Amino acid sequence: MLDVALLTGTYIRKNLPDVKVIFTRSKDEFIELHRRAAIANENNADLFISIHCNASTDTKVYGAETFVMGEHKTEANLEVAKLENAAILLEENVSETYGGFDPNSAAAYIALSLYQTENKQQSIKIAQQVQEQFTRRVGRKDRSVQQAGFLVLYKTAMPSILVELGFITNATEEKFLMSEDGKAYMASAIYRAFREYKLQYDRENSAAPDIPEEWKEILAPDAAKAQKNEKKKDSIRRAGSDEPTENTTQKTNPKADSIVKPASKPVAKPETASPPAAVVFKVQFSTAPAKIALTDKRFANIEKADVYFHNGLYKYTSGSFSSFREATRHQAKMRAAGYTDAFVVAFEKGVRIDIDAKMRGN
Repeated sequence: MLDVALLTGTYIRKNLPDVKVIFTRSKDEFIELHRRAAIANENNADLFISIHCNASTDTKVYGAETFVMGEHKTEANLEVAKLENAAILLEENVSETYGGFDPNSAAAYIALSLYQTENKQQSIKIAQQVQEQFTRRVGRKDRSVQQAGFLVLYKTAMPSILVELGFITNATEEKFLMSEDGKAYMASAIYRAFREYKLQYDRENSAAPDIPEEWKEILAPDAAKAQKNEKKKDSIRRAGSDEPTENTTQKTNPKADSIVKPASKPVAKPETASPPAAVVFKVQFSTAPAKIALTDKRFANIEKADVYFHNGLYKYTSGSFSSFREATRHQAKMRAAGYTDAFVVAFEKGVRIDIDAKMRGN
């Protein structure tokens, strides 16, 4: 529904001003399915949300569901895809644009439904958050996260979902969805799901890892020493005031190089907390929504450049080390070379792991 889509965008713009919202349409007009995906791709969007209302020949069916691109498991999912894809029959040059795809042919969905995007896991994550908001906050029947072959999704180059708000063929649900309260509830649910998705995305992709206190002297001994002296001075100042003196967690800007947590008790020296040899440390220095070949000239001066896919982004690393200390030394070199946000990441059996938990032995 257009009203819900516009309202969702309004909530995002008002409460998350750092997010740029782009509508494929802002008035009641038809936009070709392939053009909707193209708009998202042309604007290098980080997430694509397509909002619809469902329909069924069975007027008793009701509930909200969210789809991601994938293989349809049931006949019902196939019928939903057919219904949504039938919109291409309103377009010109359909055969040329969609390669002869027939939205009414079950056989045509065999190849389309096998299309798997590399952003599928991220798509499923936001889809689950949408469904949770629909059911937990708005009280809608949960028809869960589903998969099917949707033309509007298959050419998007970012995590993408198709939301079915409910069935307009069910009189009760149609009344709710057409009401101003219903539109507001559903739009706010999608907004809240997006907000949670964004917060998690920012934590995992923007902030440097939480480095244990005992490693500060390795990373920057002068800074660590200065910080200790400042703490002593602060304690003296507090002794003559009514300010609380309990130890509290201090955090820098989320995009700072590190997050400092004062240790509450003596900790072991770094040498006694060495990670197992199976863990490989690398220095992450850049991310991109599309994969860039490592033979690209931009990586010409990068030592042991590598790439991995994580949380919907391609992430580029330099070096490969068996110890955290070696990796942090290389991190310093990368930052000196201009990659000021470079930080250390860890892999175990080729899979990225939580470096802070690993260093603490959790």
